[in-house]
Amino acid sequence: MPHVRVAVLLIFASVSLYGQPRAERALSASVSKERLLRTVRDLVWFGPRTGGTKSGNRAVQYLVDRFKEAGYTPEVVEDPEVLTFSILKWSLRVEEPRSLRRLIKNAWLGGFSPSVGKTRAPLRLMADQEDTRRNLVDSGAVLLDEPPDRRTYEKLVQVGASCILVISPKLEGAYSKWAMISDLRRSAENPIPMFNLSYDNGVRLKEALRDSQEVVISFSAQTLIARGVPKTVIATLAGDSSAYFLVCAHGDADSGGPGADDNASGVSGVLEIARTLGALVGSKVIPRPKFTIQFAVWGTEVHSTEHYVKSRANDLEQILGVLNIDEIGTGATRDCLYFESNDIEHNEKLLRTLEAVGEEYAGRKGFWAESTTNPSQGGTDSYVFLPNYLRYLKIPEVEIPSVTIYTAAWNELKRLQQTEGWTSKAWKGHPDSVYIDYSAYYHSSLDIPAMTTEREPYNMVGAAKAVGISLLRLAW
Repeated sequence: MPHVRVAVLLIFASVSLYGQPRAERALSASVSKERLLRTVRDLVWFGPRTGGTKSGNRAVQYLVDRFKEAGYTPEVVEDPEVLTFSILKWSLRVEEPRSLRRLIKNAWLGGFSPSVGKTRAPLRLMADQEDTRRNLVDSGAVLLDEPPDRRTYEKLVQVGASCILVISPKLEGAYSKWAMISDLRRSAENPIPMFNLSYDNGVRLKEALRDSQEVVISFSAQTLIARGVPKTVIATLAGDSSAYFLVCAHGDADSGGPGADDNASGVSGVLEIARTLGALVGSKVIPRPKFTIQFAVWGTEVHSTEHYVKSRANDLEQILGVLNIDEIGTGATRDCLYFESNDIEHNEKLLRTLEAVGEEYAGRKGFWAESTTNPSQGGTDSYVFLPNYLRYLKIPEVEIPSVTIYTAAWNELKRLQQTEGWTSKAWKGHPDSVYIDYSAYYHSSLDIPAMTTEREPYNMVGAAKAVGISLLRLAW
């Protein structure tokens, strides 16, 4: 059990039904914006933190050190081996016409691109992916409006394409001046690289080609594609009971980009919640919890979570609830905390607790402006614990409450029909609808601290407080 002392918190009494608000104030006061921001900066500095790679292993050691600093004895679990991709260095620039030499900014090399030496090639426009004639490509680089499917990629290779440039989609507020990151298929045998361009850069190149200008680019890539073992870091705050709540986040930037919001922000939140609760227990501000709390940072999104579930298939009844934290670093249109999935019946008790915290603290200084629960959307680790995924894994079905906490999802605003009976008092929109806020930098070359977490640090602070306060109500 952690024994970190926080002197300023000693004024608070132990937890009881009467003293619960005191504990919540103590936790809220101890959540550190500076620590949250510094953790994100540190993690992004390591690189994409892909499980089983050098940057991923450096991040694992960092997490181990941070948990130890907070008084925990972390466990490192090796997950099943996967094929991994690392970018060592790359270059891409327009050589001709000279007027466009400084055009390309905020591009990104696509995942599982091969290493290629410095190459100079004419750029060809392919408006129709079906039009893969050899005389059109003629050993040039190819400009596409969207990432190629496997069939198109193979045809382009066959007709002699030397590389592919992909134009990012035109979305409101996103990708105009930075690239959305797309990947090639997971393979060590891809013959030619793919580069992702911002929408504006791609359109400018397309205009030049349509004006019959000769466009010549140069490019290079040095990458490492190899088998690797992702590692998950787990720390435990022991309770009176071995039954436990699981607080988790995926540790990798699953896009292969910087991944400040997705998901260094979530990892930072897990570390901060672990630190604050451990410090409160260690300083005897609150007693040992009734139920154990486990903190996990997955080596690879979903892949590592699957391994966790499979390895505990006979003990899943011990999990009282999963609180998954994914993307708490930004939001394009609202200052809102979201709690997902309210359409799963056995999530009700867990979500009602989060909802109550959201409603009670909304609008207070140092907290969030609004909050709401919302229906399932998929695409994150919490779903691995739900019945449909357990059936997919051929694991006997167990009703594990499993939710995700976030401040933005995906790359464009989405409207969902609210689940009946789940309208939140802290939601400022129409009671029958939920607008899911988005990140303008989702899976992009500019998902960096300066554009996300540093601009809106209150998002991470609010999420850490909400989860921490909810755990005080659930585990004590």
